Amino acid sequence: MLNRRKPHPRDHIAIDLGAFHTRFYSATDGLLLDEPSIGALDMDHPLSGDAAVVTFGNNAAESIEGNNEQLRSVHPLQSDRHNDLGLSRKMLAHFLSTAKQSGLFNRGPEISLVLPHQCDVRTASQLLQTCISSGATKADYQDAAITAFLGSPLDHSTPGIVIDFGATSSRLIAIADNQVQHHQLLSCGGDAIDQAIITGLLDRFELQVSAENAREVKHKIGAATPQSIVQHSRQSIQLNCLSLATNSNTQFRVGSETISQILEPLLEQLTHSIRLAFASVDNRIKEVAFESGIQICGGGALLSRVDQLVMEATDLPVEVVSRPLTCSVRGAASQMVDAVAPQDLTEPA
Repeated sequence: MLNRRKPHPRDHIAIDLGAFHTRFYSATDGLLLDEPSIGALDMDHPLSGDAAVVTFGNNAAESIEGNNEQLRSVHPLQSDRHNDLGLSRKMLAHFLSTAKQSGLFNRGPEISLVLPHQCDVRTASQLLQTCISSGATKADYQDAAITAFLGSPLDHSTPGIVIDFGATSSRLIAIADNQVQHHQLLSCGGDAIDQAIITGLLDRFELQVSAENAREVKHKIGAATPQSIVQHSRQSIQLNCLSLATNSNTQFRVGSETISQILEPLLEQLTHSIRLAFASVDNRIKEVAFESGIQICGGGALLSRVDQLVMEATDLPVEVVSRPLTCSVRGAASQMVDAVAPQDLTEPA
């Protein structure tokens, strides 16, 4: 998705290079680019590594859908965590080229990258160099915990605590005096919920579903608390999947009550980890949170009744920000406009 409404150059662009989506954002013009962080891997290519990935983003998704036998999807950020194949750098260069060709910027902008917390300094430096090589006049990166926190007040008064439910991890964040005072990882991210759905359907019904199907189930009929079962008991979704019992493709309709039962143990662990994380927060920050509540952002904020889960774990008012998917990149863009200098890594070590 490209925003073509305002084709004039942007001087500052924030980029959230997420595990499942990459987003470009301008503080003046809003969301500029939103594409899936995937590549299309040519299974018949004579070479391996980044050479075998033919395209990225929406182009990759469309190519894979039209050529199921030859192409497979790959998530560059996750692949590079285990084997440094250079896919993340190539994907970022592709998105920067796409944005430039579409007129989102035609001269060197300043770019601020928001990276997954698992990204090490070496990889971050390489990604910053990719920005410079693609025409940026300056590139730096910002701490994802800070940007998620900074994005929340755009919808509300300054919160005391923000919970960022990301794809690969979830975090409880508290900031005071422009410094992270408390940053604690929680028990799981959105991909763990997806995997629980895949495993649960396999164990219960001998059905194999894709990660894409699992995310669709989560967003359409999933629920974060058992109380939601009453609300969603008559909702269901039909899946195209593989039956291991018959070794054939089949269609299967699953209801939200079944999904709630599958997710209940994992969500109980998440509730417990939120309770422990909140208990360890400084009392001064808790006082702010009692006044302004807790705000939730990230893709996991779209799970039905996740605010109820957090409320039960903390006994505090909880609010899901109005645009949870872009919270982190909006926070990065706002910090650029406010001229708060993040860590500059234009010259990689």
